[in-house]
Amino acid sequence: MEVASVTSNSSGPIILASDFPIFRDSLKTYLKQETDIEIVGCANTEQEVIPLLQSLQPKLVVLDLNLEWEALCALLHQIHTTSSVRSLVMSDGLDSGRVTQLILHGAHGVVPSRTTRELLTKSIHTVLAGGFWVSRATVTDFVALIRESASGMRVKMTDAKIEPADIAPGSAQIKSDAEVARLGLTRREMQVIGALVDGQTNKDIAATFNISEYTVKHHLTNIYDKLGVYNRVELVLFAINRGLCVSPAAVVT
Repeated sequence: MEVASVTSNSSGPIILASDFPIFRDSLKTYLKQETDIEIVGCANTEQEVIPLLQSLQPKLVVLDLNLEWEALCALLHQIHTTSSVRSLVMSDGLDSGRVTQLILHGAHGVVPSRTTRELLTKSIHTVLAGGFWVSRATVTDFVALIRESASGMRVKMTDAKIEPADIAPGSAQIKSDAEVARLGLTRREMQVIGALVDGQTNKDIAATFNISEYTVKHHLTNIYDKLGVYNRVELVLFAINRGLCVSPAAVVT
């Protein structure tokens, strides 16, 4: 177990837990180049994680441990019942169902171990900022789970700084036109949100509304800015929680 001193101006102190020394040292070297990220400690084993969290109280723990599935879920549960730290799991070969289960066990993001440096940095920044990070392929299953178990996702919505509200799984009713106006959403943006909640990809949305994928990305960027969300998962959570998950066809341009 390695520990570094915590500086008062650290904007994103994190703990890295990895039992692969070469990868751990390489990641430490890379992340040191990020001015707003500081690795304040490294856990070499599963047993070292909780003591480090308790002593250093970082904002984020990045988990890259070779654990059996049950052990990983148990560790996440322990982390998030004893600490307010956010967590990012690095793992390859997980299907969308298991990724969703990790989120339910407390993880705030899942990224492949073989991801690019750019995406790893982006995922860390997203989770540090209060968002979630999962692949686009997971979004559809994630939405389905939210609809089936809306009450079970309340804690995730709280973590994501989304206001609690009564959620009716599968509901397709907007709270009010005034709410939409207050959020500053256009009719087309509402359509895009509805399509996203339905599990459509950017390509699907483009085909649905006969627009380009570039235009879809532009709409999503505007929506993120207006709602203060970070990615597609955050947007889906926000939309369902606030009653914005209408069918794309229900909003007429």
